Amino acid sequence: MKTTAIVPVFNEEKTVKTVLTAWNNSTSINEIIVVDDASTDESLKEIKSVRSKKIKIISLKKNLGKSDAVKVAAKNLKTDILLFCDADLINLREEHINKILAPLKSGKIVMSAGLRDYGLVGNFISKNFLPLITGERALPYSIFKKTIKNPLMKNYGLEVVLNDYCKKNNIPIYKNIMKDLKQTVKTKKWKNGAYLLAKEMFQIFSVILMLKVKNQWI
Repeated sequence: MKTTAIVPVFNEEKTVKTVLTAWNNSTSINEIIVVDDASTDESLKEIKSVRSKKIKIISLKKNLGKSDAVKVAAKNLKTDILLFCDADLINLREEHINKILAPLKSGKIVMSAGLRDYGLVGNFISKNFLPLITGERALPYSIFKKTIKNPLMKNYGLEVVLNDYCKKNNIPIYKNIMKDLKQTVKTKKWKNGAYLLAKEMFQIFSVILMLKVKNQWI
């Protein structure tokens, strides 16, 4: 089964190279599509420094936001499995990639999500009680093609829309704790990180509410 990894990037010059190196070294990944979403730092330079025949770079001139950047990368692919990943991860390893992909390699129609490691108590809470908004997930390309027309799949609505589709269609969602996997939080990456984090959370919970109240599917 062919697996394509999609990595949307916006101003992640400090981490994107190590993330792409981990994907590139993985024997489970056949193709990597990196979307530079009009970064204003040295992200594109760092992306280009990882030379590989597996990597395809899409450089956007205008910032579209995460969901639309992913949709650009996923358009008209010839693949079986899509694997999404944020570009600000720390300690990403082959074992993490294999763990996310394992439920799909047998041909099952499922979605598999990788949860970052918050420690014993944090992992229990995130796995059982918090909304599933992680950017690390794998699913059949056929499922993604059915969700892409949802008008709510924009900005930070990507993960919420995918979750909603799977739940409404009785598609199992696997939640896997990725041991030692961390993420660089927005408040530490950027000067306006607190504002961007608040904006992201507002958009996510707005989409969750709209899906519950209006049942937004076309």
